[in-house]
Amino acid sequence: MTDETKKVVECLECLRIDIESKDKKTVLSFEEFLGFVRAEPQRVLRNIFQLFYDMVQVSIIKGEDEYPDDPESIGYVKYDCSKIFVEGTDSPFFVDRPFANRFVNQVKELSQGSQQNRMYVYLGPPGCGKSTFLNNLLQKFEEYTQTKGGQSFEFFWDIEIKSQKIEVPCPSHDHPILIIPKAHRAKVLEELLAGVALEIRDKITKEKEYEWLFSGKVCTICESIFDALFEKLGSLDKVLSMIKVRPYEFNRRIGEGISVFNPGDKPAKELYLSNKQIQKKLDQIFGMDRVKYVFSQLARTNNGIYVLMDIKGENEPRLFELHNVISEEVHKVYDILEERITSLFFALMNPEDAEKLKSNKDQQSFVARISWGRISYLMEVAAEISVYRDKFGEKIDSYFLPRVMDNFAKIIISSRMHRECKPLNDWIKERDVQQYSADRYCDKYGILLRMEIYSGIIPTWLSEEDKKRFTAEIRRNLIAEAANEGIKEEGAFTGRHSIEHFGKLLSLYGPKKPDGVSPRLIRMSDVADYFKRKIDRDFRDKNIPPDFIASVVDQYDYMVLNEVKEALYFYNNEQIQEDILHYLYAINYDPDGRKLRCPYTGKDIEVTVEFFKMMGFYITGESMGESRVLSVAKDIQRKYIATIARDRGQKITETELYKELFATYARNLKEKVLEPFLENDNFREAIKLFGTKEFESFDTRLKEHVTFMIDNLVKKLGYTKGGAKEICLYLLEQDIPKKFS
Repeated sequence: MTDETKKVVECLECLRIDIESKDKKTVLSFEEFLGFVRAEPQRVLRNIFQLFYDMVQVSIIKGEDEYPDDPESIGYVKYDCSKIFVEGTDSPFFVDRPFANRFVNQVKELSQGSQQNRMYVYLGPPGCGKSTFLNNLLQKFEEYTQTKGGQSFEFFWDIEIKSQKIEVPCPSHDHPILIIPKAHRAKVLEELLAGVALEIRDKITKEKEYEWLFSGKVCTICESIFDALFEKLGSLDKVLSMIKVRPYEFNRRIGEGISVFNPGDKPAKELYLSNKQIQKKLDQIFGMDRVKYVFSQLARTNNGIYVLMDIKGENEPRLFELHNVISEEVHKVYDILEERITSLFFALMNPEDAEKLKSNKDQQSFVARISWGRISYLMEVAAEISVYRDKFGEKIDSYFLPRVMDNFAKIIISSRMHRECKPLNDWIKERDVQQYSADRYCDKYGILLRMEIYSGIIPTWLSEEDKKRFTAEIRRNLIAEAANEGIKEEGAFTGRHSIEHFGKLLSLYGPKKPDGVSPRLIRMSDVADYFKRKIDRDFRDKNIPPDFIASVVDQYDYMVLNEVKEALYFYNNEQIQEDILHYLYAINYDPDGRKLRCPYTGKDIEVTVEFFKMMGFYITGESMGESRVLSVAKDIQRKYIATIARDRGQKITETELYKELFATYARNLKEKVLEPFLENDNFREAIKLFGTKEFESFDTRLKEHVTFMIDNLVKKLGYTKGGAKEICLYLLEQDIPKKFS
């Protein structure tokens, strides 16, 4: 055997071991199964509702409450749903915080109270991802059931009487515990669970979610087989010995445990299903028609999931056929027998179709059994950006200045939102919203504020009065409003539109120009330019609220201005003291660039006009030309000489002159930290040349300021060095300080 052949044989052997170990079917006797029940009752004793609930519980990560001590909290927390809707899927479905909370709360219904059939209908406009949502949910459920934690059980008959032998599967996938006659089941479970932790035992025997264990019935076929076997054998032990238990294998592709119907799927020609070979054997063992092996298509998803993907075409009659099944949990099979159907029913529907159903007077009892869910276009910035990263790659973050991509998403989302919002108006007076807008915190419709609330953030810029008025009731009403937004079918940027426009933005302003030259990062001005000049004007004016883009730009510019100011302001009391002492010593010399050692600090200083200008500005609060700066310096020099002569022996830092200069300098420094640099062309050039050899040619003091500003923007605010340079240049080129002067 050659080495190549050996490798092929080894490869096939590994494949065989993997597949056989994975696909090996575990078959238990009924007695062994009861041992499983006793060992892990909560895992083994689950119906479809409990199983689905557990899948969601183990898959969704609950985030921390940002406001744990808030007495008005409504438990509106961030859930990480990526394990269900994103990871390992062909088409990720990204969820925002409002939907995640609605979904989790709806699933909680499955673990509360008695279990009964309901139709879970999800509404949403075209392009919102309804089908992707449900496909991913079903995929993750199927994967969960293939793990030990998600294991569910069914039983089959392994009948052997004299020379007759046959395996008969339960077509309804009933839970094995239901084969115990209903009249005896409570006693059997009580004895079986004796010695199990009291908390678990009480939960199973007393809580509503486990009521099915005591009230449920096995399917008619299996009931008939049980009775016929007992009648023939006269021994319960012998009957139970013919019951085998195995994991319930959910398989959407073959319709076992999960059945999915699309509008174009034609109904089955057969009114009921059977198996001629099994029926023949049963007739031979028990006599003609003693046990009828007849069942419907619905039996295959009993204790499973039944799905209608969009209520149109062939799915309309399917929906109405489910009326009795959902209401009564009973289905008649061709006038032969009755099936008891307990399934998890899902459907997708467009909003207009839902309104027709709700208005149908003949269907009101059915409508009452529907639990409605809403899938909207994304309403949270972080979720919208996740879509862009998925489509264009994680690298897109490096193409933008910080928060610029967020603002693109805000403009997209604004087209999906209402301009009027009653819960917001009930909370904040209109004039206060207008004031927040005037202060550059918000827009005049409160859309930016709602986006923050929907993402779980209570803005710090709200007044104390408005924070106090943000009660639990107001919060519930406002969060509930999110389900009514993001559903505009006309005018809104759908998910597909959003991706299309983001791609165009990248191509126009992105990382590579046609000549291959890498341009600067994408700025807020680029985003504003795109929406103002690169998309259809009528569409923009109709669907993006008036002045909203300007409000987003203002909010961003105001934030950037404060960031740069904060980055530039690095003085503490010791630094201010040092600057004043250097200035008091330097004004005794001509500003000709000489270097001196200050006797007060022991440090070298460079005596330049630039230094005098900067210090003069912070001392007087005024921008001054060279002659005025020198005049101010002369005036302070005279006061300095007089102070030295008058207060001999007193520390300079204890003099009135020093205290006066310190107070005015500290006040003006914080308020006007950026102003002395705005008219300074060297400041702009130093920023451009930061990180190059040419940067070293600038005034020492100026270099210190620019270096500290850039470093702070990087360390504290998440900019790259290139991004920090660009945001400073953006601020200067757009003349943002003047905009907010």
